[in-house]
Amino acid sequence: MGISSEITALNVEIAKCFNSLATFTPATGSAVSLRVELEKAVNPQPTGYDGMTWNQQTTIECLLADLPAEPNSGETFKISGTTYTVASVIDNDGYFVTCAVK
Repeated sequence: MGISSEITALNVEIAKCFNSLATFTPATGSAVSLRVELEKAVNPQPTGYDGMTWNQQTTIECLLADLPAEPNSGETFKISGTTYTVASVIDNDGYFVTCAVK
């Protein structure tokens, strides 16, 4: 077994630990079930010299191999009855993809 297949196998094990079961629905094609990491965070945003503001951001991370393709804006993840719509892809390292959702 080469390093690439070892990394792939390890990533599958990591994805099993993600905190939510989800259904991803692409714009075209069939929906797929997978595990995802749903995270809601407050991100401070610098505003200049006198203060700071913040914004709340919700992200979903999943194993790229579990999806038919990288998610596109407008596609959805459904988790525990709540539908999250992909706003943009924040990160894609070729193994995992993280999306900003709303």
